[in-house]
Parts: sequence; C-alpha cells; structure tokens
Amino acid sequence: MDGYCEPEDVRTALQETSLSGPTNESIITDDIVAISDWLRKQSGRHWYDSTGADADRVPTGPETATTVRLDVPNSPHAQRDQIHRHNRGVRYPLTSDGPYARLSLPHAFVESIDTLEIRDRSGDVTDWVASSDYQEGRGEDYYVQEEDKEGHGRSYLYLRAASIGARRDWEGLVTADYAYGLDYDDEPWDDVQRGVALLTAAQVVVDDDVLAAIPDDGQLIGVDTQAQRLADRGERYLEPYL
Repeated sequence: MDGYCEPEDVRTALQETSLSGPTNESIITDDIVAISDWLRKQSGRHWYDSTGADADRVPTGPETATTVRLDVPNSPHAQRDQIHRHNRGVRYPLTSDGPYARLSLPHAFVESIDTLEIRDRSGDVTDWVASSDYQEGRGEDYYVQEEDKEGHGRSYLYLRAASIGARRDWEGLVTADYAYGLDYDDEPWDDVQRGVALLTAAQVVVDDDVLAAIPDDGQLIGVDTQAQRLADRGERYLEPYL
C-alpha cells in the first residue's frame, strides 16, 4: 500500500509540535495510506519516486487509469480539413488547436496512452494505439500534452478532427487507458510530501487516544485544537492541487 510520505516525515511533523507520536507504527502507516488515497482521488494526481531511494512507503512507479470514457466536443459545422455532410443530425469535432479537438483528461501528469479506443460510425471500436492506421505525435492522429504554466500537471488529449470524421453520437466516443504521475526524479514534489505528513500527523493526534492534552507555553491545548493546526498547515501545502 502506497503513500506520499514516509513515517519519519510524520514523526518530524509531530516533533515540531512537541509530540513524540504513537509507539504503534501501524497507526502512522495506516493514516499515511488513508490520507494519500484521499489526495489521489480528490486531485486526480499521483506522485512517485522511480529511484526508490530510502523509500518504504512512497510508490516507485506511475498509476494507471483504466476505461476512462470521454466525450468529444463537437459542432454542427465542418472544421478544418473536414468534408461537409448534409445529413441531418451529423456533427463535426470542434477544433481548438489547429486541426485538433482537445479533450480534458480527468487525471494530471499523464505520461503515456496505453489504449485509445474510438467508436466509429458503425458502432465498432478501433484502438488507435494498436492500429497501424493511426500514429501518435504532433502532426499525427493524436497526442497527449501537459498544459499547465503553474506546474500542476493538467493534461489534455488531442485528436485530429479529420481522423475522427463526422458523427451523430459524441457521448463516450473515446475510451482510454493511460499511465499518470509525477516522478520525483524529474521534478521534486516536497510540498506534497510535507502536506501529506502534516495531515497524517493531524489524524494521528486524533487516532492516538493516549493523548489527552498538549502543553504549550505552560498551558494545555486540547487535542482537537492541535490536530486542527496541523491540518490547516497541511492543507495550505496541498491547496494548489485541490
């Protein structure tokens, strides 16, 4: 089971608030997994470290998204390189970047397309990745690109409009499997690691029922208050991805 920080990161976050943390290691590891799973689902992002250096919990490879169904934006008017058809109800891919239709992917940091099944006019399905009739790359039939100036990894699938052609039904026209994730070796994601550690520390404080109150400058601060402080700090690190 994977997580986006190590138990030692959580212990460091607890020590910063004068806590030593629970003696039961499973409390920390279970909460790391739970917080990381929540973050992955909420953000549509995955982080990993392909080097695997000193990592027991951090994943070492990308995540896989399967059977992702996508609608293709469309228009009643023929676009670039499209042959106009006069059939009632026929529509065309709506292009937004030269001859390509752009589809927003629900996951960020998309690395590669494994399958790209496109439904044709007869209802049959062709996997553009497996078929020699279609090519991947700029200027070809399809390609994937990250388009995020802020570095948050939003990814898009581009399909050449002429390769799709005119259709009547555009809902769920595309079904894709792909790998996604940001490798620490390519771009460090210390902010995510820190945020997950702080949120996990907050959960550990709540889960460890041995703690009743935490001293702070001679006063006693309730567990819930200290947990909220840790959670607030963690959320600030992760806010850009949520």
